[in-house]
Amino acid sequence: MMTIKRIMMFLLLAVSVNAQAATFYVLRHAEKASDGSKDPALTEQGYQRAANLAGMLANAGIKKVYASDYQRTQLTAGPLAAQLGIEVTSYDPRDLPGLKEQLLKEDVNAMIVGHSNTTPMLVHLLSGQSVTNLDEANFDFLFQVVRQGEHVVVNTLRSAPTRAHAGLTDWQPLNDHWFSGSLTFNMQLNGDVVGQSVHAFSQTDEYYQLHEKTTIEAYKIEADIRAEVSRSKLAPLSLTMTGAMGQPVNIDLHWQGQKVTGHSQMAREPFKPQGTVDIDATLKPGTTERTSLIMLAHLLPVSAEQPLLVNWFNGYDADQRLIDITYEGEEQITVPAGTFDTYKVQYSGGAPSQYFWIDKKQPKVVKIEVIKSPWSYELVEAIQE
Repeated sequence: MMTIKRIMMFLLLAVSVNAQAATFYVLRHAEKASDGSKDPALTEQGYQRAANLAGMLANAGIKKVYASDYQRTQLTAGPLAAQLGIEVTSYDPRDLPGLKEQLLKEDVNAMIVGHSNTTPMLVHLLSGQSVTNLDEANFDFLFQVVRQGEHVVVNTLRSAPTRAHAGLTDWQPLNDHWFSGSLTFNMQLNGDVVGQSVHAFSQTDEYYQLHEKTTIEAYKIEADIRAEVSRSKLAPLSLTMTGAMGQPVNIDLHWQGQKVTGHSQMAREPFKPQGTVDIDATLKPGTTERTSLIMLAHLLPVSAEQPLLVNWFNGYDADQRLIDITYEGEEQITVPAGTFDTYKVQYSGGAPSQYFWIDKKQPKVVKIEVIKSPWSYELVEAIQE
């Protein structure tokens, strides 16, 4: 039986020997150091990833290596360029259309190292296809864009090391942590309150009913979101969204087991499908729904000894991805609603990754922070029914 590594190498070699096909390998830089600088170098794991990439792509017929003019991208591209005996060509990540035209004109196999916000867009420009957005925690995605005339194929590969995904996959929610009532959060941008989000929770004997209403006038956001999930494994039953998120939104999704059908209309990143997306998909067993899992972070059985691995479905754009949920310790925090003794949980890989602070005394979320982002939520009022 062929190993995953050998299968990936077979795929790489299969496209590289076809002289009529130009193949582009588009990726984000490897893991960067958290040193507070605007131009950090790589971490030890990042250097290892760059070396692994050089080995992975050594026989892919690459003639050009591109990287933006930052340490983290140049250092990621460097090992392969050195191995091939070619120079790293710098490009302006603010001019992706210009880079696309240059790549198509050269029409040779190339590796292009960019950033979490530029890599999906470049893949879209080269292929015309939609692609998943990258999270702060995603460093192992390697998009292979194979062009042969007007025919384009996009393969999603992974570089080593991949995320461990060592968490528990078969779990039950902590239903005794259920909170009936409402939580009102201040939404903050760079520490300034710009809006409010109210999360309401109710239940029946079989399922939980969730209602989120978020208002940010300055950004023309007035969203009304409703979801239902089963009390067993938080299996999704329905998701609706009306109002506006800068533009009108209209989401209506329903589940029958792992079968989800409906539609989603909202503004999305330019490398995503635009307008109304019809959804008719069969999801992997155990797949949860993104909005519900965020609102119900206090029900997840995560601990220092046992992280979780969850597959979730994003009804906004029909994206599916694996989420690592880890316990990050205990912390006393103060928010407008008071001072709470909390435990901290991280959702990693969710595009975006997020931190949740959960009240230990009366389980509920009291603070949410979007990692590497100026956005945060702080509890203002909790009303228990």
